Amino acid sequence: MGNVCQNKSAYQQVVDKPSNSFKFDNLGQSQKFKKRQSEDNQEILCENENLSLALTTENILSPNTKICQDDFKIIKVIGRGTFGKVFMVQKKDSSEIYAMKVLKKSQIHARNLRVKTKSEREILEKIRNPFIVDLFFAFQTEDKLYFIMDFLNGGELFYHLRKDLKFSEKRAKFYAAEIICALECLHSNDIVYRDLKPENIILDCEGHLKITDFGLSKQGLQNQSEEGKTYSFCGTPEYLAPEIITGQGHDKSVDWWSLVILYRFNNFQGALIFEMLSGRPPHYQKNRKQMMSDIVEKRIEMKPYFSVEAKSLLQGLLERDPSKRLGSSDSDAKDLKRHPWFAKINWDKLKAKKIEPPFKPIVSGPSDTRNIDKMFLNEPAKDTPQHQDLSPNTKKINHFDQFTYVANNATNNLTTSEISKK
Repeated sequence: MGNVCQNKSAYQQVVDKPSNSFKFDNLGQSQKFKKRQSEDNQEILCENENLSLALTTENILSPNTKICQDDFKIIKVIGRGTFGKVFMVQKKDSSEIYAMKVLKKSQIHARNLRVKTKSEREILEKIRNPFIVDLFFAFQTEDKLYFIMDFLNGGELFYHLRKDLKFSEKRAKFYAAEIICALECLHSNDIVYRDLKPENIILDCEGHLKITDFGLSKQGLQNQSEEGKTYSFCGTPEYLAPEIITGQGHDKSVDWWSLVILYRFNNFQGALIFEMLSGRPPHYQKNRKQMMSDIVEKRIEMKPYFSVEAKSLLQGLLERDPSKRLGSSDSDAKDLKRHPWFAKINWDKLKAKKIEPPFKPIVSGPSDTRNIDKMFLNEPAKDTPQHQDLSPNTKKINHFDQFTYVANNATNNLTTSEISKK
């Protein structure tokens, strides 16, 4: 697909805000937390302005294109999160294998995550890139949301890092390059990913990767703020950029800080490149409060076995001043692509998936689950039904307007006046 990043008609962790005991007085932390609170509240207010529409309409497909959970056979559990599960499913009429992510509306409502969930759904529909998971169907019931996406059975990057401890520079470089292409696509569409970590990167059967889970992603920064920044405190602790922790506001450059995590598989902690090369994030430790303090203040030591080019790249990505960080300029991903560590990468061939991956997962077929954690596979493969009766008002409030979706089907673009009642 080359350098294409186009719109298409086609597995989230929210970190609790730090306690008052965790603060950096010289940064005016209390004022910055208030700004974050104001921003989050504004998102909810904007959502509520449109809620009346959701209370009076149903977004359903015509009888000929209706899609629901009965169209899929659940085979195995392949993941679990705070709000639900991810299943391996088979579409009954075509026998195609998919991943079905199921979220509980009650949990979304309890955590005030309606806006972020709607954003995830919009991003998955809008973005097409060879290194970003594809959405094929989306639908809802009275109590749950369903996302039908690619089933990738090569295993999470986290699974392979845990098994291999660390990656060679060649392997880490290949993965980093494909991730850069994915982030470049998102940034060009004014989307900040904000949750780059090994658990959210999945390999396909050939060894190429795709990033998944857009529950923490932020859209439209350039239109929402004069400075193009957001102040929400979110992400996974090990991979948080300093500016998220200090509350000074952040933009797309937080994704480049997180990319360093890849070096973990060679004895680093924190950023992805660092983790892939070191085996762990650059600042990781069990004491979360101390870990966040280290991210903001502690000097990061490069491993002696890192190449000169790798050290240079990591130092550029782990720059604590976001305005000086590699990739922070208007050139964005191009700054990284020009770095000497990637000198031998043919980016056109990479984007077209014409470069053979340095590692190919052992997979016997499209339904092989050997690379998925047994902890999930051993769970009962059931989509537990809601046992309580919901009041009519709760049903209306739980409804997500314009959620139902079928890839490459114009009916997902029905206007309100065209939507019929069940």
